[in-house]
Amino acid sequence: MSPSAASPDPLGPLRSRSWLDEARRKAIHLAFLILPYELIHEQLPWPRGRRQFALLFAILTAIAIAIDALRLHEQRVKRFFREFLGGLIREHEAFSLLGSTYLLLASLLAIEIFPQPVAAAALGYTVLGDAFGALVGRAYGRHRFFGKSLEGAAGCLLACLAWAAYVSAIGAVPAGVAVAGALLATIVEILPIPLDDNLGITLASGYLMKWLTA
Repeated sequence: MSPSAASPDPLGPLRSRSWLDEARRKAIHLAFLILPYELIHEQLPWPRGRRQFALLFAILTAIAIAIDALRLHEQRVKRFFREFLGGLIREHEAFSLLGSTYLLLASLLAIEIFPQPVAAAALGYTVLGDAFGALVGRAYGRHRFFGKSLEGAAGCLLACLAWAAYVSAIGAVPAGVAVAGALLATIVEILPIPLDDNLGITLASGYLMKWLTA
């Protein structure tokens, strides 16, 4: 048997049906990176400043909750989601809010509770850490604990540290504070906390960074 035939294909897991379904879900999740990016740079003409961002996030959250309510209770809307987006909805989301709704709610809470740069850093950890943790864990997760994997946790940590390096390089958050937030974000993502990761990661890392910069 040749060495190439004996060794497994390292990219094989990335072609599996379960990983591709997860990648489609996380592609939508990663699109939300525009929120923390815009919180930092404010390149669009609107919104600008905490009050305007809070108004935008409140409107988006209200719309998302209304859509979820229709999806859960209106048969025609439920059928539409099942036919066109069924593969992107997790099993538990069939009876609760979607992850995107929780992420918008986390954005609203973050901008209300934390300074704008801290809110941006915390949301970046949520978007990137959760996405890369899930993608790496789904493909290469072997060592399991708390229902997660060591490999997925490493993917989450590396993504969070990359975001920490970015926000510290542009002067939004001090480097030490950003790294501490990244570490806590990873810990919260791993632990079996009975709270949606979008809320848990954002609030925990945000409160820590707010305290460290106070």
